[in-house]
Amino acid sequence: MEWRALNERRRSVNFFDPSVTITASDLEKIYEAAKLAPSSFNLQPWKVVAVISKEEKEKLRAVAMNQPKVTEASAVLVLSGNTQQFLESQDVFEDWVAKGYMKAEALPQAMAAAERLYGGDRALGYASRNVGLFAMNLMLAALDQGWDTHPMDGFDVEGVRNLMGLDPKYVPIMLVAIGKKRPDAALLPRGMRRSFEQVFILR
Repeated sequence: MEWRALNERRRSVNFFDPSVTITASDLEKIYEAAKLAPSSFNLQPWKVVAVISKEEKEKLRAVAMNQPKVTEASAVLVLSGNTQQFLESQDVFEDWVAKGYMKAEALPQAMAAAERLYGGDRALGYASRNVGLFAMNLMLAALDQGWDTHPMDGFDVEGVRNLMGLDPKYVPIMLVAIGKKRPDAALLPRGMRRSFEQVFILR
């Protein structure tokens, strides 16, 4: 689908058909397109837990403000950011060397620069921004393959982290419900968007 048509068609769906299932193969196809999202230093600091089973979705709903779409969607993707990804990306930096982006002797300096830029009190912002880029790509990739989505930030961060058994370095950033819109559920007209003049400042 052309990007413009895809972007105009994307809507946040609140009412999913609970009879529709999604497979690991479906999710892998979506990921293969979504993974092309940009990220700082190409570190790709995202981790996804796909909550598919009815039992696990019920548990997740309890820490996600009891939102019905959590249990009605085919899956809920828990998108987390790795706040220490800059320490765990030797493969990325070695790929830079292999592809001629830099010399091997510059690798230690590049890794140190990533830690300075994205460590300490900057880590959460770094993880959040990059996961946000990935999430948008993921939702468009899903729609391109016939799936509806809804991003959610209404959840208990620590509750989700504990439920998913995530290492403390991972911060749950967003939940994305994915499935098919319930056939009898009509979408209201798209909400207003602010004008160019309201948003842009030209200097």
